[in-house]
Amino acid sequence: MKTLILTTLLTLSGLFFSGCQKGMERCAVEGTVTFQGQPVSDATVIIRPEAGTDAGVKTDAAGKYVIPKNEGPMPGNVQIMVEKYTEANEKGGDGRMSKVFKPALPPNVQSQLKPFTLTRGTNKIDLNFDQ
Repeated sequence: MKTLILTTLLTLSGLFFSGCQKGMERCAVEGTVTFQGQPVSDATVIIRPEAGTDAGVKTDAAGKYVIPKNEGPMPGNVQIMVEKYTEANEKGGDGRMSKVFKPALPPNVQSQLKPFTLTRGTNKIDLNFDQ
């Protein structure tokens, strides 16, 4: 009797977890980032879903980004932001030079969260910033 109950519980838990796996399907996201009509190269595109973990990738020289399905976020509501920093040398209060990273995009673009809804499959999202 104990064996029958244990076998039934294991079978049901296997079905439950396999059903959860299907609901956790990720999606691909691709697009282009532009600022004032020009591609933004070497920027980081970060997708922050309501559930699950963030996904991010750098843009290429043409401002294009691709997050493949196996690395992408879960379908649903997300917020997308773009960040780009430049490296500079700056003299500190002690007179020593140190490297600092400064935002390369204006404050109203840098780290601005844009809401989107992702669906299963591949989502094409172009991020165009005018100023």
